[in-house]
Amino acid sequence: MSRPTSRSMRSRRAIGFGAGLLTAFSLPPWGWWPLALIGLAVIFVLVEPVESRGARFSLTWWSMLGFFGIGLVWMIDLTAPGYVISVPIVAAIMATPMAFTRPGPTFAISFPAAVMLGEAWHWVIPFGGVPMGSIAMGQAGGPLAEVARALGSLGLIAVVAIGAVALAKFATNEPRPAAVAVVLVVAVTVVGVIAPDGQVNATLPVAVVQGGGELGTRAVNSSETTVFERHLVAAADVPPGSLSVWPESAVTANAPFEDSRQLRQLQDLARRGEFTIVTGLTERIDDDFFSNAAIVVSSAGELVDRYEKVHLVPFGEYIPLRSLVDPFADLSLIPRTAIKGTGDARVDSPHGPLALAISFEVYFGERTRDGVNAGGEIILNPTLASSYRTTHVPEQSLASARLRAIESGRWVLQSSTTGYSAIVDHRGHVVARSGLKETKVLTAEAERRTGTTWPVRTGKMPITAAAIAILGTDTIGPWLRRQRHFG
Repeated sequence: MSRPTSRSMRSRRAIGFGAGLLTAFSLPPWGWWPLALIGLAVIFVLVEPVESRGARFSLTWWSMLGFFGIGLVWMIDLTAPGYVISVPIVAAIMATPMAFTRPGPTFAISFPAAVMLGEAWHWVIPFGGVPMGSIAMGQAGGPLAEVARALGSLGLIAVVAIGAVALAKFATNEPRPAAVAVVLVVAVTVVGVIAPDGQVNATLPVAVVQGGGELGTRAVNSSETTVFERHLVAAADVPPGSLSVWPESAVTANAPFEDSRQLRQLQDLARRGEFTIVTGLTERIDDDFFSNAAIVVSSAGELVDRYEKVHLVPFGEYIPLRSLVDPFADLSLIPRTAIKGTGDARVDSPHGPLALAISFEVYFGERTRDGVNAGGEIILNPTLASSYRTTHVPEQSLASARLRAIESGRWVLQSSTTGYSAIVDHRGHVVARSGLKETKVLTAEAERRTGTTWPVRTGKMPITAAAIAILGTDTIGPWLRRQRHFG
C-alpha cells in the first residue's frame, strides 16, 4: 500500500473538508439526513487506504473542520473568537479515534466505532462537553431515528456510519461487504421500531407557553419585567386543569424567591386559572452568583418543588478559568456565575413526577435518563433561544428533544421564549410547534408514561466500551501477532 504524496494529501484534505461540509447539511436547520451517509462515505474512502496514523488523523481533522465549521456557526452570535477557537479543537476531538484505526478489511468495522467514539468524547470534552452539531441530530426526522430507541443516540451515530460504509463499498465495487452493512442497518432499525418504549400510565392536558419577542437579544440588554409580563398575558389561553410549562428565565427575581412579588403573581395566576405552572426561574443571589432553576406552583398556589440546573453552559453560565480569561476578554455579557445544582433531574407535581432538562441539558441523554430513572413520566425542557439571530440553535434544540423522546419513551414539552416551543410524543413525532418570535400557547393531551427503554436502563457506557474495545483490538492486535511471530 503506497504512501500518499504531499500533493495527493493536499487534494485529499480538500475533498475531506468538502465531505465534512456536505455532512453538516444533514444537521438542523437543513435536516437533509441522507447527506450524513454520503459525506461520511466520502471520508471513509479517503481515509481507508492511508497507513500513517498521523495522516489518518489529519484527513479526518480536515473533514471535521468542514463539518463543525457549519455545525457550530451559531456560536458567532455569542462570540466570534470563541467560534474560531472551538471549531478546530472539537474537530481534533472527533478525529483522534480515527488515528487508532488501521487500513485493511477491519476498517469497515473500526470506522463506525471511531466516528461514534469521537462523538462520545465530543459530548464530555472539554468542560463537560458541548454536544451541539452532533451527527445524531440530523437523523431526528429520518427513518434511522428509530435506532435511538434501541441503542441511544450514540448507537444511532454508529448505524449512520455503517450506512456510510455500505455506500462506500458499493461505490468501490465491493458488493458483499456493502450488502452485509445494509442488512445490519436495516436489522438494527427494525429492532429500534419494535424495542420497548414503556406504557401509558394516564393522560394529562398540557399547555406549553411561549411569550414571544425578538431574536438576538441578551439577558443583560433585555427587560426582565417585559418577558415575565408577556408570559402572564399568554397564560390567559391555558385551559383549566392543565400542566402549564413556561420557558427558562421566564421569571427573574432576587433571592429569596419565596418572598418575591413574582411568586405571588404566579400563585394568583395559578389559582385563578386552575392550572399548574412549571416555569424557569433566574434567581439573583448577589452581584456574583445566580441560580438557574425550575419551580412548580400548583393550582392551589402552593410552591411544590424546585430543580436547580446541573449541567451548566461553559462561557454562557460560567467562565472556565475566569481569572485567567478576564484580562484578555470582555466578560461583561456574563457578569454572574451560575450555581451548579445537585440531585435527580426531576420534580414532584400535582400531576405526578416530572423529568427536568433545563435548556442546554436537553442535549445530554444522561440528564433525561437520570430524570426518567427517578420516576419522571413526562420530560420538561424550559429553554431560551433569544440570544441567537438564526434558526440553528432552536432547530438543533428541537431535534435533541425528539431524540430524547425516542430514547426515553417519554413525551417532551419544550418551552422557549422566542425559539421553537414544541410538544413531542414518545415516538419523536412533533405534535405541536410554535413559530419563531410569536406569542403562543400549544395544547395537547399528553401521555404520562412509565417503564423504561434499553438506553434508559443501560446508558451510554456499554456501547462506548464496545467502540473502545474495537479500536483497542485494531491497535493491539497487530502488535500481539508480531510478538507471537518473533516469540
